[in-house]
Order: sequence, then C-alpha cells, then structure tokens
Amino acid sequence: MQPSVSRDFRASALRQTVVWLVVLFCLVAVLPAMASQFKRIRDISVSCNDALTCDVSAYNAQSELYTVTFRRRASPDAPVELVLGVRETLTPGSDVLLEIDGAEIVRLPVADLSYRAAVYEYLFRGREEIAALMGSAKTGRTLRVSYRTRGVDTVSRFSLAGFVAGLIFMDEVQGRVGRPDALQADGPGTSGGEGTIREVVSFSDIPFQLRSEFTSPSGSCGGLQEQPFAKLGGFDAEAGAGVRLIGLPCGSGDAFNQPYAFWERDGPRFNRVAFPVIAEEGPSTSSTAWNVEWDDERKILTSLFKGRAAGDCGILNRWAWKTGESENAFVLIEARATAECGSGDPQSWPIVWPVGG
Repeated sequence: MQPSVSRDFRASALRQTVVWLVVLFCLVAVLPAMASQFKRIRDISVSCNDALTCDVSAYNAQSELYTVTFRRRASPDAPVELVLGVRETLTPGSDVLLEIDGAEIVRLPVADLSYRAAVYEYLFRGREEIAALMGSAKTGRTLRVSYRTRGVDTVSRFSLAGFVAGLIFMDEVQGRVGRPDALQADGPGTSGGEGTIREVVSFSDIPFQLRSEFTSPSGSCGGLQEQPFAKLGGFDAEAGAGVRLIGLPCGSGDAFNQPYAFWERDGPRFNRVAFPVIAEEGPSTSSTAWNVEWDDERKILTSLFKGRAAGDCGILNRWAWKTGESENAFVLIEARATAECGSGDPQSWPIVWPVGG
C-alpha cells in the first residue's frame, strides 16, 4: 500500500516520483529499509532501532576486525554486550587482546565468543570484562585490538574520541538519563519497569494472537522472512491508560522504504491502529506507516516515506499517541511533502498539515 499524498502534489510530479521509485527499485539490490535513530559523534557512531536496542560503535574500515560495538537493549536490567564485527573468522584456540592507550584491559579466548555467521559478528557477554573495558574507554584515547585470523597475527586500532558522548546519547534515546541504570548520564531517579519497551526480534516474540498475520502467506503482514524482520526492529511499549502499543514490520518493502503496522493491546484484546493522513482528496487514513521512528518518552511516531534513497523528497508524517476515556488513537500533528528531489531536510519541506501551518 502506497502512502497518501497531499493535495499540493501535482499529478505529473507524483507520477514522476512513482516512476523514479520503480526505476531505482530495479537498479538496486532489494534490501529491507532500516528504521533507526543514528548519531555520529567525532569517531563514534550510535545507532538505535525502534525497539531502542542501541549500538555504540568504533570503526576502522581498513581492518579485518573493523568494528567494536557496545550493545544494550532497552530494559532496565539489560546487560551491555560486546560485539566484534569481522570480515574473516578468528582462529580457534587464539585470544583477542584489547588494550587502551597501551595498557592491557581484557584478554578474551575466542572459545568464549559466540559467532553469528549470518552477520559476521562475535558476541561476548561477560559483565565484569565489559565493565572494565568501558571504564577505561571513557578516559582513553585509542583502543588496540590484537587477534589472529587466517593464521596471521593482526592488529586493529580505533579512536575513542566521542565515546562518552556516545554513551550519553544512548542513555537519552533509551530514556535512562538521571536513572541508576544509565551508562553515563546516571542519577538517583527510578529505573523503568512496566513502561520499558520490549524488543520483538523474531516471529516467536509476536503475541500468538497476531502471529499468523506474519507467518501465514495470506496474513496481512506476510511476505517478510524472519531474518530481515529481526533486523528491522519491532517493539512492544507501554502506551498509557493500561494499554500497550505494538509496532512491527509489516510485509516486504523496497530498497529504502519499509511499512510498519501497529496494534493497541488492552489485556487480551488487540486492535489494529489506523494512521490519519492527508490525501489528495482530503483527510483519510492509512493502515501502515513507513520507516518509522518512535519517541517513547513523548509518545510520538515519525514516518518518512522516501522518494529516493537520499530521503530528500517524499512524505513526512508525525503522529502523537493520545489516550482518552473511550478510545486511544494516533493524532496527526504534522505532515510535510515534496516531489522535488534534492529538497534537503524533510523539516524544510512544504507543510501539508496543519493547514496554514
């Protein structure tokens, strides 16, 4: 289902955008669009999916072991995981040595790492070792990783500039600022609880009442395999008034657009949530939102349908989740659109809603 477009769109411009989408879809590999919050801080990258699982990563594109990542899920008691991205598998029986500014911090036997072949990652969950590594990284300048691959001893070096700021951004996205479970911006506040987002990363995580919508070929959200589903980031979040809001990738998208569907869960009852939009003919609703970002603290959902990969044309919608005595619903608070690719930041696109805004 294509998203609605504003009445300000010229029919010819809309047709041209659709043609561009079809051409680009045929020219590029069909990979699922990734919805996330991302920030680059000096030499550190922070990426969080819609379930608020966040990665704080240092990169060295020239190395076979090219990334060192600290990963944490959104729940208050979630541990930090160490993830090593590799191009070649590590030699069995060898060690991975991590040093900061010349001092050995952690030595990890390869046998203690879990290898995920599908994504070329080694995963380590030792809490004490990871805490020691993060503590040194907060005050350090350079991380040096020594390892053996293909029978050759190799070294990768990573700048830690921006690491502390990256942890702060992760705390902000996950709503931990001022709480004791924050990694950097901690404080005496209470940690989350019932309001914590639960990540949905497999079909088995989907409530059984909805699962057939994804696993059955005739389901409304069928057609998306489990591996890309896991990467896209579904979530189950507390939404106020005793209900939860479930947002899940729904069906196959194209190279840079992924549809999502949402359900409101009130006890054993599940209600599919509609999205108010502005169509050419006037106000309407859509059953899906595209490339979503969920702000759990403010309960605001942002959707950006891209006219092309750069995201410099298309349709931007922003909804606020509102709870009421008789019903709960998404309320459209902003809509912007343009068919003129090259228009830059979506926040600068022409306003479709509110009228005269």
